[in-house]
Amino acid sequence: MREKEIKQFEEIQSKEKAKEMYKEWLKKKNTEDLQKKKDEKEKEKLREAELQEKKEKSERMFKEWLQNSKNKPRPASAGYAYVNGKLATYPDGNAYPAPAFYNPIPWKPIPVPPPKEEKYVSVKKNKRPLSSHTHRSSSVLFQKSRSNIYLGSLHRLHK
Repeated sequence: MREKEIKQFEEIQSKEKAKEMYKEWLKKKNTEDLQKKKDEKEKEKLREAELQEKKEKSERMFKEWLQNSKNKPRPASAGYAYVNGKLATYPDGNAYPAPAFYNPIPWKPIPVPPPKEEKYVSVKKNKRPLSSHTHRSSSVLFQKSRSNIYLGSLHRLHK
């Protein structure tokens, strides 16, 4: 009996100890989670602050550019313009002005050498009529069975 009571008492103590350890672990886990959330919020605030700063800087730069562009002199509109590739003489501020740069060397096509004329030498072909023997041999090939594939080449070798 005494041993059973001791075992039960030890089991109860171990369960209580396990509960305490679990509670400690849970507290640590919760504090870690809170710390992570705080870090994420801080990072998000930093990102938003950087974005806000970038927006302010870009707006400031745009306003400066806008003020400077008003003061810049504009080119005088020419009394002529190029319309459809032809020179037209009328005052139009929206038309394209004369080009500021042009190539002084006109475009030249790439020189291609003329094709060489080949001398055609007439070669006399043998105009002898085919012998009847060769003609017959080809006709013989077609008449023989087709099961023997090498029949034609063997026939030519025997000649």
